[in-house]
Amino acid sequence: MIVRSLLLFVLGGGLGLTGVVPGGQAQAPEGTAAAWTTLARYKDAQALAADPRGRLYVADAGRDVVEILDAEGKPQDMIGGSGTRAGEFDVPSDVDPTNGQLLLVADTYNGRLQRFSEEGQYLESLAIGRPDRRAGDGWRFENRREGDPVRSDGRPIAVARDDDQSIFILDERGRQLLKWTDLGGAERIVGGGARLQDPVALAIGDRRVPVPPLPNVQALVVHRGRLHIVSADTVRIWDQSNAQMTEHSVDLPKPLVDVARSDGDVYVLTESRLLRKHGW
Repeated sequence: MIVRSLLLFVLGGGLGLTGVVPGGQAQAPEGTAAAWTTLARYKDAQALAADPRGRLYVADAGRDVVEILDAEGKPQDMIGGSGTRAGEFDVPSDVDPTNGQLLLVADTYNGRLQRFSEEGQYLESLAIGRPDRRAGDGWRFENRREGDPVRSDGRPIAVARDDDQSIFILDERGRQLLKWTDLGGAERIVGGGARLQDPVALAIGDRRVPVPPLPNVQALVVHRGRLHIVSADTVRIWDQSNAQMTEHSVDLPKPLVDVARSDGDVYVLTESRLLRKHGW
């Protein structure tokens, strides 16, 4: 398992970010369903993220949309819909709101990354994998009514942008981690010639984080220097300030999919619900 200073990713099948936790683990009290407030319901939610202003973004593969909500769970906007044209999705698997002014969506079965403005307006698409001959390389604007859709045979399942505006993408089909410049130029394939066994999650951090192998990792989130590792019924938080990992059990009817933090609140996502509680 490879851990780079600005990049964290995990493999499925019970493998994780390798290493030994120097400070040990602390077990937090159980988080029962009664402790959480349901904010929204979904058909097949895949990913959750929060921007610096506290807006929430949920990728719902059941409707092929990304829903944007305020901190109270009130819907603000919705982008997408099923299809292959610009602004449409075929299983949106991940979303990165970056600095709140640009939205990136991993459009998995269309084999592309789509970029939207702060207002939810479609900007352009980037083919992942081997693009259709008509699509070409790099970012491409596609008119909704004219021209061929940007599609490829890749399967992007996770996306993250760093402070240098480089974009990292996990390609499930190619079993590789790709790095692109903000202009759409491929800089390199991280990891060299070795392919990943079963890539599932991606996050950007600022240093190495030693974590033991963990089962059933669903998502990785970095918030204020703390790495959140999401499993089916547990969120483990690695705090680099005291070199300690804390485990928070979450007892819900369905497994966890993702987590987000904003203004002292914790948001968790299952495939069917978005829930909130005040901090850990």
